[in-house]
Amino acid sequence: MRLTSDGKTEAFLAEAEKKGVDSSVFLSYEPVFDSNIEYFTGFRQERAHASACLLVEEGGMTLLVSKLEYDRALNELKGVDVVSKKEYGNSLLKFLKARLKGKKRIGVNENIFPYRVYRKFSSRKFLDVSEIAYNLRSVKEAREIKALSKATRITNIGIKFIEDNISLGVSERELSLQLEQEVMRKGVEGFSFPPIIKSGASSAYIHPYPSVSERKIGRGLGMIDFGVICDGYCSDTTIPLKIGKLNKKEEAIADTVEEAYRKSIDALRVGEPTWKIFEVAENVIKGGGFEFKHSLGHGIGLDVHEFPNLSPRPEKKKELKKWKEETLRGNMVFTIEPGIYEPGIGGYRLENDIILTKKGPEILTNAKTLEL
Repeated sequence: MRLTSDGKTEAFLAEAEKKGVDSSVFLSYEPVFDSNIEYFTGFRQERAHASACLLVEEGGMTLLVSKLEYDRALNELKGVDVVSKKEYGNSLLKFLKARLKGKKRIGVNENIFPYRVYRKFSSRKFLDVSEIAYNLRSVKEAREIKALSKATRITNIGIKFIEDNISLGVSERELSLQLEQEVMRKGVEGFSFPPIIKSGASSAYIHPYPSVSERKIGRGLGMIDFGVICDGYCSDTTIPLKIGKLNKKEEAIADTVEEAYRKSIDALRVGEPTWKIFEVAENVIKGGGFEFKHSLGHGIGLDVHEFPNLSPRPEKKKELKKWKEETLRGNMVFTIEPGIYEPGIGGYRLENDIILTKKGPEILTNAKTLEL
């Protein structure tokens, strides 16, 4: 339970006002979920059947929920005007028409704002405020760091469990089930995403489907990618695998990734542009004769992928005009995850969660090369 997000609601309003926004609307509706509602109010819902509308205005916050959630929201929230959808004939549109009367410039999360609602308010000007919210969320508050510390602490228990229990011949699915039982006993809410457990040639796919199967752990390179959710906050880590005797190409892949990881960690400091950290890893990987196929890392929080993005600087002039440079700030929590993926050979990624402090990076998770 909390009144607001420790001053960040006010910070959001100040930035939205600069864009001339009269009122901002955040929506969750099956199957779409906007974690900004939870961030600003503290009201939690299961993503599978979330239904809520949050108005953030100078006068305060108003949260519209279904009658199924009304009593709980009323009991849990302070400083938020909680309204039942029943008061508006169970109609989101009636609620918005009443509450946005006279408002001309409406802030929305353009990534998920529904077209059916937009059509009904075509006379208004809609402005994207998602970047304002996500930028604020990229710097974590004390309560968020506490939740993330809990998530990464239990993640480390999962890492130790894997180190102690993985063996040649165990199936991906069996290991995933064992891992789930271990971390669930420690009090997590679930996985941040379905775990990825792959070895050999199948590990060359960055996002394989299915993420686990009845296939047994076998010789070559591999990886185990998983994260847990604690108090709503997500961890994300990848353990790279060396299984059996590797050939020269496989050894070169592993050595290059580990060097890219070390140099990336060494380059982390407050004020550094994120694209420059990406370049550190990319230079190592390209220098080894390989391709770097994804970003170096991403923020973690209520969502498993948040700001900042440790991605390359655009090369094309048109893209550069729209591009905004991100710099690392204190209390950002993000992943560092260099990886190499070679079709027919395998993939190898080392990923840990980092909190950046004024003194430098603090590594929260304990993933490291696991040799079998």
